[in-house]
Amino acid sequence: MQNNHKHKIIIAITGASGAIYAKVVLQKLQQLHEQIETVGIVMSDNAKDVWKFELGNSDYENLTFT
Repeated sequence: MQNNHKHKIIIAITGASGAIYAKVVLQKLQQLHEQIETVGIVMSDNAKDVWKFELGNSDYENLTFT
């Protein structure tokens, strides 16, 4: 019996250090798009600042999630 249930996932990204972990999780979720119905992201302004500082880019703006 095959499970065709797609998951809905919400990711919250705070301003704590570790933007690389958020980036890796989001990349992995993009790879699993067939098993996931929806991915929602809640990202604080501090998280965006930390991402830019730690990763040197604002790639979070290019994510295909809501």
